Amino acid sequence: MKRKIVTLFLAGTMAVSLFAATGCGSQGEKTPDSGSAISAEKEAAAPVKVDQTLKMDDAAVTELNVTVDGKATKVTMYEDCYVKNPTNVAMIPNEDKIDQKVSIYVPENATKESPIIYAVNNAGWIMDAYSGRLQVEDGSDYVSTSDSDMIGMALSKGYVIASAGIRSRGDNPNADGEYISHSPATMTDAKAVIRYLRNNADLLPAGDPEKIVITGTSGGGALSVNISSQGNSEDFFESLYEIGAAGIEKADDGTYTSTINDDVFATIAYCPINDLREADAAYEFTYQDARKRLVDAGLPAVNMETKSTFQDPFTDTYTADWMLDASAALAEQYGQYVNSLGLDIKSDTLNQATLELVNESLKKTAKEVGVDKMLDDLAGNADYSGQKTTSVYNSTSKDWNDFLSFDENNVPYLKDEAALKDFFYFVARNQTLKVACAFSNKGLAEKGLASESGFNEDTLFGSSEVPYTAYEFYSWNNDAVKGNGCGLDDTGKTWDEYMNTEDGKALAKQMEMASPIPYLLSDNGQSAPYWYVRHGMRDRDTAFSLQTVLYHALKNDTSIKDLNFSLAWLQPHAGDYDVQEAYAWLDSVLKK
Repeated sequence: MKRKIVTLFLAGTMAVSLFAATGCGSQGEKTPDSGSAISAEKEAAAPVKVDQTLKMDDAAVTELNVTVDGKATKVTMYEDCYVKNPTNVAMIPNEDKIDQKVSIYVPENATKESPIIYAVNNAGWIMDAYSGRLQVEDGSDYVSTSDSDMIGMALSKGYVIASAGIRSRGDNPNADGEYISHSPATMTDAKAVIRYLRNNADLLPAGDPEKIVITGTSGGGALSVNISSQGNSEDFFESLYEIGAAGIEKADDGTYTSTINDDVFATIAYCPINDLREADAAYEFTYQDARKRLVDAGLPAVNMETKSTFQDPFTDTYTADWMLDASAALAEQYGQYVNSLGLDIKSDTLNQATLELVNESLKKTAKEVGVDKMLDDLAGNADYSGQKTTSVYNSTSKDWNDFLSFDENNVPYLKDEAALKDFFYFVARNQTLKVACAFSNKGLAEKGLASESGFNEDTLFGSSEVPYTAYEFYSWNNDAVKGNGCGLDDTGKTWDEYMNTEDGKALAKQMEMASPIPYLLSDNGQSAPYWYVRHGMRDRDTAFSLQTVLYHALKNDTSIKDLNFSLAWLQPHAGDYDVQEAYAWLDSVLKK
């Protein structure tokens, strides 16, 4: 992919309004202006107020006293609203109603050359409400030598940390009953934070906005890889303008001009639930064989009393036969999708490519921790390092040796695709496998019940008038809830028919803007030059095949200078478990 900065974009029209924002008034008094630089002498933070200049000279300032590696350390926190037209979607009562705020944490050892670690939250695309964001807390004790304390590592190195409240699928509806957090809202807000940081390059007391490193896990990992592939894309200009992001202007002829970039320097992303439009299909491409083997072994697709065989269903309409039919159809569709990408992998070589990734990661682990440690793990912890689950499959678990082979140096590896399928089956037996469809469900919560657990990633998509929409062919054609405004049952249109309508084209654009793949494979977006991506070797929350395709799409992008991609030994769906390795990698690319 050629690297470019797009500065002009003609506004397109869509039948469904994808973007919505409401203005808000003052939220308190400004902190006294400190001139061209921000004073760190202010003792008490003033309430955050919307500032049409988006300059942080009036940011609320708080001095935090923390301990890092046993040493008392001062950290200055700057809080500000990062857009001119915040949407007022804060969900916590009695708190400042502006949710689109950013916190910038500057440790006393930071310099103007320090990178900015932009940490985004996780939890299934339910992102960062400001009140629940990752934050540095006054009085906390951080440790830089821990493999799970990212904050301690960043503060010890003098890195600036940024975190923000951004719209997520959990924010709908707002007080006016509008669903304002559908795609591309999450990506748009994340980009607006980056633009705010660049808009204040001269006022930041420390931190280099040209060295922003976005990091997150799961949904946060997905957001991280999205932002890292979509830099400066004109696709987001309209939605950025509507919330009043820095550096976006609209001319009378409907064109948008961008004067500030929103690309990033690097990402450290864990188990990214990426390419949501294909996530269901990829999941079944990975686990189709495992599903059939579970059913053939006499384990029902759903046990409505114990709800322990597959992930708890949201309705009682899931059966073994239905789930196997859905799995087969979705797996076939993913093969067709992979064939359409123009990558060096195809449907008939995708499993082989995943096998190669697994074996590369096993070899890497053997080199780093030693074969003896790996063999100890395997011999003593057949159920993944002793971390038992409530799954009914633990009673039928095999040992790792049933599908692992060992080379002349005793390094374990998977010898063929049959062993890979045995590995997938092992993962499925030891953790509760998700239902099909895993991300865009057949049976959804009733319309308007935004707090229902039945809402899956479907709530990322739709117009401002609807809470969610099924967004892939199988969930659409088999939607089980009458009156929710989507699906064959409500519209009378099959998926293919619907996607040819104006509403369907708007949905297709929403899905594209929630995925890194189309941006990695085109010139429509500037990729981060440096990538560190991890997916756990025992992660069943998202598909191994999805990560394999991401890996090959990243390799295909010639603008990427350094790709550090691995399947992490024995790790579940989690992140920040290898802080030492990740930040040693970051140090190495910073030196470049």
